[in-house]
Amino acid sequence: MQIILGASLSKKNEKFLNKFLASLNNINIPNNFRLKIIFIIEKKNFIYFNLIQKKLINKKFEILLIDVAGIPQSRNMFVKYLKKNISYYAGFIDDDCVVPENWLKNMVKFIKKNKCDIVGGPQLHKVSNKFYLDLFQLIEPQKLHGQKVDWVATNNSFFKSKILKRSNIKFDENLKNIGGSDQLFFKKLSRQNYRCKWNLKASVTENKQSEREKISWFLKRNLRYGYSGSYIDKKIYGNFNGIFLSFCKIFIMLIFSLFFCALFMKKNNFYKSIFYFFRSIGRLLGIINYTPKKYI
Repeated sequence: MQIILGASLSKKNEKFLNKFLASLNNINIPNNFRLKIIFIIEKKNFIYFNLIQKKLINKKFEILLIDVAGIPQSRNMFVKYLKKNISYYAGFIDDDCVVPENWLKNMVKFIKKNKCDIVGGPQLHKVSNKFYLDLFQLIEPQKLHGQKVDWVATNNSFFKSKILKRSNIKFDENLKNIGGSDQLFFKKLSRQNYRCKWNLKASVTENKQSEREKISWFLKRNLRYGYSGSYIDKKIYGNFNGIFLSFCKIFIMLIFSLFFCALFMKKNNFYKSIFYFFRSIGRLLGIINYTPKKYI
């Protein structure tokens, strides 16, 4: 049976490409399965082909060329490919991550045992300063192994291919700079009664990115989670209900912000308070349809 994984290769993550490809080459393939990796690359970056060919000596791959590779645009190209080609399972992975050699076996084992359609897992982070690792843990989803969830991120996702063949859902290309296209995509699938669960044992590790080891980046990221959340709620529940839901979440976030601020004796509580506050501000920006100039 065929497994197809999709990855978009971007210029900004070129420095991680060697590690990413090396990890893909070392992935263990489950018995009775074949693996094919699809790379979506901007036409101007076709020079990556030589490096891919050099690094992936043990894996079958194919390259799809795209004119301008925004994140949702690249994902939609992969979805279109999946609909035209036969596979049993498929998944998304990011080019700034390292994938453990047993990741694929863990995903296949989990999806069979838990009788679900979509699986997501944690993204770990390499940092030069443990302080920032603590901040990453504050913004990453904290889920239990086997827990039912309503969305997963495309940096670490695995699913039955047939669910896309039965659905016309696409990644929202208006979210190119806003972010959250994967959250909206999988939430829509969950609402079609496809079962989505969390596999704590199948993590990927994001490479160290020094530009993210700044308080300002975390504040902007939480702001982004706010305005993308407003957009997503409006798309899921309709404009009126989505705005009403956003105002409710703003109120709850401000309550949490005040609560953790009152417990400021612990450093993490201070940052939790600030992060909730910035998400609430982001929600307000999303209500008035704020769109940033670039993705954060």
